[in-house]
Amino acid sequence: MEVTFYFPGLIDLIILSVLILGTALMFIFAAKRTIELIRLLRPFRIIHYAGFAAGGVVMGAVIGDKPLDIYLLFYIILAVITAFQAAVFLNDIFDAEIDKLAGKKTPFTKGIISIRASYILAAGLAVLSLLLALRCGLNPFLFLLAAHVISLLYSTPLVRLKRFYPLNVFLLALAGLAVMYSGFSSHSDFRLFPVRMLVLVLVTLTATFGTKDMADIEGDRERGIHTLFTLLGLKTGRWVNAALVLVAYLATPLILGYLKLYWAAVPAGVGTALVVLARKLREWIILLIYVLFGITILVLIALGEIF
Repeated sequence: MEVTFYFPGLIDLIILSVLILGTALMFIFAAKRTIELIRLLRPFRIIHYAGFAAGGVVMGAVIGDKPLDIYLLFYIILAVITAFQAAVFLNDIFDAEIDKLAGKKTPFTKGIISIRASYILAAGLAVLSLLLALRCGLNPFLFLLAAHVISLLYSTPLVRLKRFYPLNVFLLALAGLAVMYSGFSSHSDFRLFPVRMLVLVLVTLTATFGTKDMADIEGDRERGIHTLFTLLGLKTGRWVNAALVLVAYLATPLILGYLKLYWAAVPAGVGTALVVLARKLREWIILLIYVLFGITILVLIALGEIF
């Protein structure tokens, strides 16, 4: 794949200057709090959404037969990361009781930031993410805006659709798809987005995203949130979730029409299923396998092996 490099324009220089200045000011005036916030970030979740954004951009360049614009790739990834963090700050406010019961360390449960500060950060990061996406075009902006709307429907008390399984995991899959469309439309007409990838994202993520709810079972029960594990119990839920994960991995090469991918899908699926069934859940292993498998698919797309 061809990658294009060029000297940044005036708008790029302004954006980069503002980002550097804003980051510097955070460390100058609130260094301790900023470092504490960074320590409590969720790196594998960030990588997940950044990967979806990057994957969308790469697919758009391949399918649109255009050179990969390194600036658009940077802006889309940064826009998605800030959008995700905005959603996290907002969700942590409403999930504070659940997180405390689960023993989760979040900026809110640790008392690093207040409710008011959480709202300000969530709003500020959301606006920043949309401005960065707008630099990449109207369609990237609109699709990222759609991801924000889905996040609001998922988290906010007004509707709080995260209470209903499997609608809650489907919404997370839909948000991931919107992120991928945002990246894709930066380089290609969104109507050219591969149907195979659309099916893959919605089916596999809806089937597997419930894994993250295993650690929150007590808090979810307390707050009336339905998940695979509150409905089936921890023991049965583990087996059903492990089966869904394995099927999702094994279905991926079929959906993408690239059977050589089974060399990666089989060990990834079996390994993840075994981790799910283990007595102590090690979510980082699940996410690491997932990220490595996603990178494999991304490389194959970039090489033109898929699509």
